[in-house]
Amino acid sequence: MNKITCLLFGIALLTSCSMMHEDLDECPLRITLRYDYNTKQANMFHDHVEEATVYVVDPQTGIVVDQQTARNSNDAQPLRSPSFAFVFTGLNAGDYRLYATGRSAADAHPVINAPATGQAISTLTFALPAAADGNVAAQRMDTVWNTLKPTTVTMTESAPAEAVVPLMRLTNDLNVMIFRRDADLDNSHERYDVRVEAHHPRLGYDNEPLSDDAVTYRPFAAWTTETDTTSTRAAIAERNAHYDLSLGRLFAHNDARQNARLIITDRTTGKEVVNIDLCYYLALARNYFETQHYTTQEYLDREYDYRLDFGIEGSTWKTLSIHINILSWAIRLQNEDL
Repeated sequence: MNKITCLLFGIALLTSCSMMHEDLDECPLRITLRYDYNTKQANMFHDHVEEATVYVVDPQTGIVVDQQTARNSNDAQPLRSPSFAFVFTGLNAGDYRLYATGRSAADAHPVINAPATGQAISTLTFALPAAADGNVAAQRMDTVWNTLKPTTVTMTESAPAEAVVPLMRLTNDLNVMIFRRDADLDNSHERYDVRVEAHHPRLGYDNEPLSDDAVTYRPFAAWTTETDTTSTRAAIAERNAHYDLSLGRLFAHNDARQNARLIITDRTTGKEVVNIDLCYYLALARNYFETQHYTTQEYLDREYDYRLDFGIEGSTWKTLSIHINILSWAIRLQNEDL
């Protein structure tokens, strides 16, 4: 049996690693990453993550004793392979705690402030691209993942070890569409100011907030669509306003007044036509997963791609349709009934 066999397959668990090959004096640790903490409950790590880092941590001190980073490029895409794994050698016998992060781009936002080997894992933070006044840069934030729950592994002198580190997504995509029920043509994306007011621009290594600072998200893209009644576009039937926003992790607080709020202001009148508890309305779709018994927070952490369609009449919204990426249908609400 050679060294490669031990590294890749971790067999011969009852045989001393040092006896397998004269130059193999330490047993390897093979680590794979999994991202199935989503409403599809499917492992989408290999399809979504472009760069990943694994941290091997001393559980007694919290110090990073080793780490590795792997990334896809134009020349090679190792993370796409279902057999991909991080392999660590030279670890002493003992217990270790494993953490991992992922991102969809090399220069992703939020910014991952990563610890170096020899530093505490607690120095790992995730920061939104927010200015001093709390306004988050109006840009598409690339997807970021962090450890869902650290994995503990025990290394021995007699056998290789394997471990899986689960990930959770920390960023969300939100699309807002506005149409007018009382004036189909008197509508465009320039008419409205759309924003999400929330908190917690920085998260720690455990995915929890490091501060309660206020942040404001604004659309990174806005446009107007037109529909017509003829193939020659002689008559426009309606104009719809669309907005794309990137959001950080959404928290469902015990005090709902602390939840993120979606606010839409009609610039022509200066009046707020929408002001809702975003977490409450987004989480209404969790009823579809009734058999999973998701809590509101778990659902908000599993789902990440939302669309809200508002029907405006006068100075308020009258209808709301809630769409999520996994469903072919939407939840439709009448404001008059709320």
